Amino acid sequence: MKESHLLFLVFLVLIILTAIVSLSLKGFEYYLMPVELRPFNAEYSTMKPSGSYSHGLGIFGALMIIVGVSVYSTRKRIRALWSIGKLSRWLEFHIVLCLLGPILVIYHTTFKAGGIAAISLWTMLSVALSGIIGRFLYTLIPRNLNGNELSVDEIDKKMEEISTALQTSEVGKQVIQLLDESFEEIQKPRNFSETISTLFKLQRVKSGSQKQTRGLIAGSNVSHDQAKMIISSANARATLLQKSIVLQQVERIFYYWHVIHLPFSIIMFITLAAHVAVALWLGYRWIL
Repeated sequence: MKESHLLFLVFLVLIILTAIVSLSLKGFEYYLMPVELRPFNAEYSTMKPSGSYSHGLGIFGALMIIVGVSVYSTRKRIRALWSIGKLSRWLEFHIVLCLLGPILVIYHTTFKAGGIAAISLWTMLSVALSGIIGRFLYTLIPRNLNGNELSVDEIDKKMEEISTALQTSEVGKQVIQLLDESFEEIQKPRNFSETISTLFKLQRVKSGSQKQTRGLIAGSNVSHDQAKMIISSANARATLLQKSIVLQQVERIFYYWHVIHLPFSIIMFITLAAHVAVALWLGYRWIL
């Protein structure tokens, strides 16, 4: 995992934890009260789902989800926008908003929901969960610097470029042989269960090859800059080998993931729109 992705995950976890802690502290006493006793709470008028505080959480949570989905989908599908930032960064923006949004919506419901609101809530949570799975699958598909998926020819070309860089030194040639022999032992998975076990095997092989690469460098007299180049190229080659082995199965799983994720997203927006329409019809207009 690249350092930038690791930092993003840490940042995401901190944001989510901060949101959960701050929102929980705000309404801690209210959320723990039995539903039938809440109307007698001093903060009931603001904390109830239609109250100014909780209603606001629902509005901002829904807006986060709408913006997160629409912006990422637009950037992904309109070719004229492909040059605006890396797709992976837009995906990260999408993930942040589409995880924070549901959290706000959950607190908007004050942990109770029925009817259309309940359908919208559970559909939303299903979409968020499947989105986390989709992000994992996304990282397993080789991509260029802009985040667009590489074709088989582009993968071969990239592999050739890395090999050319490594072959400039004797240690680099040894690294190529080491990597090829290490990954050669792993067979391509034929089904979903084999894909999962193969991913764990590949990670172990990759970690082992990285240690062996550093060992080869330590036992040689290459310069510091050359050592950095070899390690960087070796990591890139190991990553491509790793992803190429499971590519066919991951693409198939990713296809079925889309088949599930998209309908749930559509249902979520339909039920969300229905919930908003009913709320407006009943006269709930927040502070407006």
